[in-house]
Amino acid sequence: MSADDVRAFFAALARSDWTAIEAGLSEDVVFEFPGRRFGGRHQGRRRVLVFLRQNQRLFDGPLTFTIHWVGTCGDRVVAQWTNAGRTRTGVDYANRGVTVFRAGSDGRIAGIQDYLDTERLSETWPRG
Repeated sequence: MSADDVRAFFAALARSDWTAIEAGLSEDVVFEFPGRRFGGRHQGRRRVLVFLRQNQRLFDGPLTFTIHWVGTCGDRVVAQWTNAGRTRTGVDYANRGVTVFRAGSDGRIAGIQDYLDTERLSETWPRG
């Protein structure tokens, strides 16, 4: 997994290109998303894809990402980003964060850990 692979992941996410995202994920991928109300550990390609799709459906149009830098160290790739979108309820949304990706033995994404402003997320995340 390279810095370009991570950039491609975020670009595919902004396009809701689930085929491209699925192709880049290991079967046993683990995605850890922060927050008490909306966060959690999502394990397995299918569950990660469901979570990502549900998240993107909260927005009216794409949630776009600007990647500010990407660094690699061993089997890890780290990206600092900002994002922006408009929720389906008409609220402008923007956040910033860091995502740590871990490569699996197959070269695909085996781990994703997000670090972001959960207060900002909570302001726009729908009440369950």
